[in-house]
Amino acid sequence: MKHIARIVDEVRKMVSSGARVSKVDQQVGGIELIEEPGGKQVEILDRNVLKPLEYRALKPQRDVFALDSSTRVVETPYVFIGVGAGSVFSRFSGRGLDVPTTTSILGLEEPICKHLLVIPELDTGEEVYRGLVDVPGVITQNPAGERYTSSYNKHAALIELRLSLENCLLERFIESPLLSTSTALFLDGPLAYPRALTVEVASQGLRERVSTYLVNIDRLNEARLKLISKLTQTGVHVIGVVKRLMRSYYLSSLDPFGISSGKINDEAYIETLITRLKPPSNTPLVIGPIRAELGLKGFYKVMWYFIVPRRLYPSVAILGNYVVFRVEVPESSSEIYRSSLGILLYDSIHAGGLFPLSILVVDKRVKKISSSLVTYLLYLTGLSEESTGRYITLI
Repeated sequence: MKHIARIVDEVRKMVSSGARVSKVDQQVGGIELIEEPGGKQVEILDRNVLKPLEYRALKPQRDVFALDSSTRVVETPYVFIGVGAGSVFSRFSGRGLDVPTTTSILGLEEPICKHLLVIPELDTGEEVYRGLVDVPGVITQNPAGERYTSSYNKHAALIELRLSLENCLLERFIESPLLSTSTALFLDGPLAYPRALTVEVASQGLRERVSTYLVNIDRLNEARLKLISKLTQTGVHVIGVVKRLMRSYYLSSLDPFGISSGKINDEAYIETLITRLKPPSNTPLVIGPIRAELGLKGFYKVMWYFIVPRRLYPSVAILGNYVVFRVEVPESSSEIYRSSLGILLYDSIHAGGLFPLSILVVDKRVKKISSSLVTYLLYLTGLSEESTGRYITLI
């Protein structure tokens, strides 16, 4: 972090000396990723698609880990800094891998994964870029090897930072002694990041940029799925848990209950279903299994939607009475499906939680790490907290 503070000081000096700021705002209303299947990419595997959740919670014979990442931003007119943090952590044993560690923040060792995205916003930025290349933990190029510039959409860059960081953590996890003690690995989010972008493509130049973003997401997803395959081959249950369903459209594309009047997200679809069915308020429900393509040829996942009551007695709100989340696993045998779900339900409903507790613990952990990093960086650079207010994302 001290290296970054020195870079910021150098950029300030260049601005004071007359260097022209080249900041280009290319947010295009903000870029978000949505899951939007098409054609035969998704199908129902069971005629009885909605049923009461009957489960046998499987106490893990070994350790269970969860993986998550978090990004925050420090932005000024002359430099953009994306601050990333990630963790593979077990709430059962307290063991795991954090990026960055305290010793790497203090410069006592190099970070095991790159977690800082730095984009100078100056016309005369070559000198600054040369100074950044050898700084440990810093990313200056996108997955295609092209240098990040002011015209690169910052939302897309932050998505790439999170996905790159999680891929690195997966790789380090496979190489670490933690793998030999692992029964399951929960991912906070989908197995592969969605590749549909909510952006208005109004010009040829913008179409080319969006195409670049999609190519980079595909590169990162391909690497991610190969790492997940390595884990499943060693017997580890890899389970994706998607907490926010407002950006996925699987159920309305299938419309298994004949209630969709058009393209609506999964959260709205399930709320409509609950309103019509009025299920017992003390019975967890499950929708699935559903098979879907992961966006890359040859990779498929199987997923379920869990509808868990918050309380025994309903209130005025509909979906507010329930916790709804999606669980997905790599396509495999039905026996592995049951084992995977048994471990996850042991960590959630059986343990008295609504969401898997391991996911909640690692989510809180990475947010605290990224928040601490930003606080330390602001202290080193003398920047104000107002420089951290943009690019808040929900993944």
